[in-house]
Amino acid sequence: MPEARARSILRWVVFLALWGLITHGTYAGSGDEPHYLAIAHSIAFDGDIDLANNYGPNEPLIAGGSLRMEAHVQPGAGGVLRPVHDIGLPLLFAPYVRVAEPLTSVLVRTLPASLLQRARLTPGVLYRHLLSMAMIVLATVLASMMFDAFLALSGSSGAALGAALLISLSPPLLIFSVLFFTELVSALICFAVFRRMLFVKTVGGWRWALIGCATGFLFLIHAKNIGLSVPLVAIGVYTLRAPERRREASLFALGAGLMLLARTAVNYYFWGSLVSGPHARFSTSGSGEVLPEVLVRLAGLTVDQEFGLLPYAPIYVLAPIGAISLIRTNRTIALSVLAIVVFYVALIVAPPINVHGWMGGWNPPARFLTPIAPLLGLFVFAGMRAVPNLLVLPVLLLQLLISGYAWQHPKILWNDGNGRAAYCEITGSRVCDRLPSLVK
Repeated sequence: MPEARARSILRWVVFLALWGLITHGTYAGSGDEPHYLAIAHSIAFDGDIDLANNYGPNEPLIAGGSLRMEAHVQPGAGGVLRPVHDIGLPLLFAPYVRVAEPLTSVLVRTLPASLLQRARLTPGVLYRHLLSMAMIVLATVLASMMFDAFLALSGSSGAALGAALLISLSPPLLIFSVLFFTELVSALICFAVFRRMLFVKTVGGWRWALIGCATGFLFLIHAKNIGLSVPLVAIGVYTLRAPERRREASLFALGAGLMLLARTAVNYYFWGSLVSGPHARFSTSGSGEVLPEVLVRLAGLTVDQEFGLLPYAPIYVLAPIGAISLIRTNRTIALSVLAIVVFYVALIVAPPINVHGWMGGWNPPARFLTPIAPLLGLFVFAGMRAVPNLLVLPVLLLQLLISGYAWQHPKILWNDGNGRAAYCEITGSRVCDRLPSLVK
């Protein structure tokens, strides 16, 4: 299949599939999502990050004007009400919401009331769909990047197309591609930086300065992304280790350093601390039980029936085999992916560093693994090519069945954290009683 045609098919299929997904019933607008939106509104319309007037009836398009601060907003330095969430995502989307909010009002006044009623579109739902469309565009860009990476590894546009579609339209990327969470944006920036470092011959000081800014900005999007920024900085420095690339290395380090400094300055301005805050803090409590908790978190992230990766995306079972295969064929890329994955996951499963656990709260499964899903996709792709087709086919069919059902019934991707997955209502106890639950 011609490369251009495969890329075009990929973009249209991903875009239309995700567009179709938001027409189904979901729990979009719940959890952390509306609170990120409140921050974006404060930046876009108030020009500040004082959230005193960005909740309840002051914001009728966010949760129907009923959103409460709860633990998502706390008094910071000087008693100003600050968000406990990082502000990178709202900063990026502030220009978009500045346009989308009045556009929603225009559409509500312009479209026939009967049409809105038949489509079950309230102003708030219509506004949320506009946000989802922006995320869908970003997801389509990410799918194209994965296609390019798979093509570079295999030289087969057909294989690259199939793998990019499979990973883009399977959990966890499937559902996070329509939600206003940090995970998809983190995955996109991380993979874009990685691709620029290792798949594309990037030359020029200012290009590397921009790559450095993107690497550091990951930390501003979410504190846990320090697990991405640090290994990416190390990979960038190693890539630019030659003496003749010293200027590029310096500008790369400067870009990353400026973003890390910006995040530190924001944290100090909000909370009077250089590093720690409501989410990012170090804890020594329960230090005698660190190893058992680490093992529980590792198991939970991978196999827990509610929040684990493999029950919803069994295709990732091919990743370990793919890692071994890729080490043999492209050692640099394989070891670079491993460095990022290991460092990132290590920080998540370490209780003293991540005091919030491994589930991620009221959200779809594998939330914390979503930022590295495209990188793991490189291993999955290599595994699909290394394992005999007779063994890959059952896993592939199972994944297609799960992804197709989740696309049609996305509400099964949200769980209550009670030890029993939402899909148990369909599969019954004979299946769910045999699946592990690591929720305490």
